[in-house]
Amino acid sequence: MKTILFFLCLCAHLGYCQVHEIDNLKKHIERLRKAPLNHARDSIFLADLEQVMRLYTNINIDSAKHYADLMIRFCEKRGIKERLIFAYQYTGYLHLLQGDNYASILSHFDALAIAENQKEYLRMARSYGALAHAYANLKEYEKAEKFCKKGLAVLSTHPDKKVYLSILNVYGEMYRGQRRFPQALKVSEQMYRFAKANHVPWYEAQGLHTIGWACKEMRDMSKALRFYKEAATIARKTGSIDLESGILLHISEVYTDQKNWREALHYCNLAKQSAKSVKNGSIVTEAEDRLYQIFKKIGQPARALASYESFIFLRDSLSREKKDQRIKTLQAQYDNVKKTNELQTEQNRNQQLAQTRNGLFLGITVAIVAAVLLFWNNKKLASKNREIEHQRTLIEEARTQLADANKNLETRVEERTMELVIANQELIYKNEEIKTALFKGQTIERKRVALELHDNLSSLLSAVNMTIQSINTQNLSEAEQSVYKNLKHLIKNAYAEVRNISHNILPSELEKEGLTSTLTTLVGQLNQNSRLQFSLSIVGLNERMPMEIEFNIYSIVWELINNAIKHAQASNVGISLCRTECDITLTVVDDGIGFVQTNSKRGIGLQNIQTRLESLGGTYYTPPIGNTGTQIQIKIPIESV
Repeated sequence: MKTILFFLCLCAHLGYCQVHEIDNLKKHIERLRKAPLNHARDSIFLADLEQVMRLYTNINIDSAKHYADLMIRFCEKRGIKERLIFAYQYTGYLHLLQGDNYASILSHFDALAIAENQKEYLRMARSYGALAHAYANLKEYEKAEKFCKKGLAVLSTHPDKKVYLSILNVYGEMYRGQRRFPQALKVSEQMYRFAKANHVPWYEAQGLHTIGWACKEMRDMSKALRFYKEAATIARKTGSIDLESGILLHISEVYTDQKNWREALHYCNLAKQSAKSVKNGSIVTEAEDRLYQIFKKIGQPARALASYESFIFLRDSLSREKKDQRIKTLQAQYDNVKKTNELQTEQNRNQQLAQTRNGLFLGITVAIVAAVLLFWNNKKLASKNREIEHQRTLIEEARTQLADANKNLETRVEERTMELVIANQELIYKNEEIKTALFKGQTIERKRVALELHDNLSSLLSAVNMTIQSINTQNLSEAEQSVYKNLKHLIKNAYAEVRNISHNILPSELEKEGLTSTLTTLVGQLNQNSRLQFSLSIVGLNERMPMEIEFNIYSIVWELINNAIKHAQASNVGISLCRTECDITLTVVDDGIGFVQTNSKRGIGLQNIQTRLESLGGTYYTPPIGNTGTQIQIKIPIESV
């Protein structure tokens, strides 16, 4: 909490310095408005207006828009077309910062009309790019693409590398919004190559950033991390801390998806510190939210609570920021008026004293003049007091309007949050339906395959066996009789193997009796037909689980039993299945030769187990148990069940 207060104090100090600079510029503007009209005066006046607009952009966008409107009126009156185009474009930019995309579109259309008439091709391309950006924000992607194409057409004859890169950036944003990630990746790669070739480091970093973004959405996490880290390095060299902070936050997001909490926490803290250094409240707020999720996942509730409180505080602070800045600006204006009145009053008093001294020498005539001046000054003071009261009334009205606006904004946020919650619930329900339908389809297909194996392949093997038995072995040589016996033995083994496969694809007993009964029967059959001895312990599975869960656990057990039979060279295999309040734990232990340490990839069996566990959200590991034997422990969270 102390850190947050310190951060807010720094912001307040920065804002004070900027307000002081703005006050000086405003006084200079007022003096210029009274100066004689000429080209030099107009240039200085417009330069001051532009500087005030840019300073207010970081403090109070409404005030920035006021001076942008002042520039528009002045340029229209004086017929300064080039600066008028700039004023309209900057007004559109300010609307875009406030999220008012429709107002931004209107301003850029005004700028575009003048630019086309004046044949200002570069400014035309800028307006096309800005219109594409606004329409992309409104998710009107057809219009956004149309203006992107118009901008590129202008740039083909009047090139400008930064405007070209900005349009490519809009293309990438448009494709990401449509979830067309291959196209987004292609555009991002094009933007990166062009920026690198033309030495535009900010867009070079942004290009790598958006390439990593597309890779992440296409679930290629290793590539995403590589591009994100390279982008962060270039962004750091350019000094664009806002861009670097966003990239670091995306790196933390990738590590969070990979459940690498240590690295996720590290990069999230880096993003938070970088954003704090430039007073980027939105990224700091998002970082606090991610820290809360990370701490919650790694079991640190106290730190999670602290991060959540910071997130709520910063989120509310950002929503109040606009109101507070508006009130502070009006208060500063009021203070300036008050100081001006006090100086004027002091000057009036000095004049009165001088008049009084002169009155001693000038007599009755000077006394009459002093009385007239005193009356005139009192009237002027009364007028100033009325102006002060009017300013106070405006401030109160502004406060009331801001309070109403905040209430409306909170209501809209609550409504949007509720819509998102409902949509998320519907999505979860649909996912469950799809998952259930997929499992039903898999179950039907397994039954069909098992039936095909049992009816067709088993019948074929039986026919082959009967054909072999019809051979008269008395006419065979000793070597041929040996081949005959081996052939019969192989056919018998193949028949038994097909029968086992058809049974284990989807045991009918599993669907009817449940997992406990099926595993008990399986272990009993194995102990009759195998040289291995199997033991089974089941605790806590008194009730049936969903068929999908039971089938996956049965398949995992069968895969581990096959591995033990084929590779372990063991004498005893122990199987333990236990359900607790937290999870279901499956442990398989044998006294064989253990895992052979090689550099080869995992076998098909272990890959199948891993795939099934991913669908259940489960994990497995092999704790060391000595020089011989193997232990595999699998945990499936109870939420999956």
